[in-house]
Amino acid sequence: MPPPVMLRRGTLLASTVLLSGLLLPSASAVPKDAPASSKGAGALDWRPCTTVAKDWPIPDDRTECAQLTVPLDYSTPQGRKINVAVSRLKAGKPGSNTIPLVYGTGGPGLLKVSAPAGVLETGLSPLAVDHDIVSMDDRGASYSDKIECDPGESPDAPPTAGPRERIKAEFDAQSEFNQRCVAKDPEFVRQLTPANAARDLDSFRQALGAPKIDYYGVSFSTAVGIAYRSLFDDRVSHMWLDSVLPPVFDHSAMDAAIEAVGSPYGSFAQWLARHDVEYHLGTDPAALTRKLADLRDELDRKPRVVGDEVMNGDWVVGLASSTPSGWVTSAIDLVTVLEGGLPEALPKTTGDAKRRPFGYETPHGGMNGLQYNAMLCNGATSPTDFSGLWGALQARRTADPLKGSYFSPWCADWPLKVPPTPVKRGTSPLQLSGHTYETVTPFNEAQETQKAIGGGLLTVQDDVHSSLSHLPCVSKVLEFFRNGRTTNGTCPGVQ
Repeated sequence: MPPPVMLRRGTLLASTVLLSGLLLPSASAVPKDAPASSKGAGALDWRPCTTVAKDWPIPDDRTECAQLTVPLDYSTPQGRKINVAVSRLKAGKPGSNTIPLVYGTGGPGLLKVSAPAGVLETGLSPLAVDHDIVSMDDRGASYSDKIECDPGESPDAPPTAGPRERIKAEFDAQSEFNQRCVAKDPEFVRQLTPANAARDLDSFRQALGAPKIDYYGVSFSTAVGIAYRSLFDDRVSHMWLDSVLPPVFDHSAMDAAIEAVGSPYGSFAQWLARHDVEYHLGTDPAALTRKLADLRDELDRKPRVVGDEVMNGDWVVGLASSTPSGWVTSAIDLVTVLEGGLPEALPKTTGDAKRRPFGYETPHGGMNGLQYNAMLCNGATSPTDFSGLWGALQARRTADPLKGSYFSPWCADWPLKVPPTPVKRGTSPLQLSGHTYETVTPFNEAQETQKAIGGGLLTVQDDVHSSLSHLPCVSKVLEFFRNGRTTNGTCPGVQ
């Protein structure tokens, strides 16, 4: 997952959609209504990525890259065109399988075309023997056509600021970025959606001459997978989605889902009550919850500041929502603070609410912040104004005194309104997997998606985002791609 990132005000760059960094000619996509069995449509000019991709990030001599030209707006296929970067790792046994496996590694805003070689470092590697592993940089990011927009600079709220002032500062900085950067090319930004990424993927399938695809996607790539199956169910051979996003992006509801994640041993307060002999904080979980809430409110009113570091109410919420592996450290810090001291390590003034929740570590070339926001905000159903977002956050705090501190500012005053593409159930083999205690894509979002689109749901018993491909039970994934049988069972996770 990327490190905490906050978009800042800054110098306005020239308004332009940048050409792909792949130095090769493009293949044109066939029309969107072309039959699924089209062969050789828009033949791709494959070349070693190390020779055509500027600053190729990995030592890799097997992955091949190409460019695919697609419509910016699929409702007007003869109109403006853009380039999308695609890649492949050819099967270890060439010709053994005509169905390519699409490997989607998350995002949005991140490099993906380097992903196929990464399959060889996971438990999915047996699939590379008889599948071409293919991937695609979603439109608007990495080597695909994109808009560069400087995140700029913006001052933080004062260290002694209260919750509303801190969140309003984040909101205002994000709002400025959104409005300034969308204005560079609103026609382009409007078309940055999971559904259009799925349409690009189908253009890629057609250019490969493949009647169907297999698909393994994690994190944000599950949103692209959901859209692809909703639009092109008859072109899916098998699809597995791990760490699944919800079928509709309501960011206030998604923040609430993160705050509501349970733990295998009950809440932090319950754990503290069972360990009163060590920490002497009491044996009543309800009283301990009130104690934590009172401390949160106290630190919101009067944060403790040491140099460039600050401890406010968000610090208390972080303790309450930490995973069990961190509870001993959290308990020691809590006792220290309740006794008037300071923990050994304080959080920086850039709080946890500024982290970006979807995807893996930031790759070479960095995250494209505008594409990230567009993919999450075009078609989102949640409020985009400050009063609406603040009201939703306060409602969560009213319902639970230790909630209402997680805030996603990405859609602040988002200027575009894009109707979401309806999510549909299908008949192609579909398997979902969710991680019981993770907070990036909480398990209840996988349950919500299963209700919307069907498929089996494997419960992975850990709190680690997208860990399945590195677990022993990745064998279930290999079996699924061989025979299509789904499961609603459980799987031991990261221990």
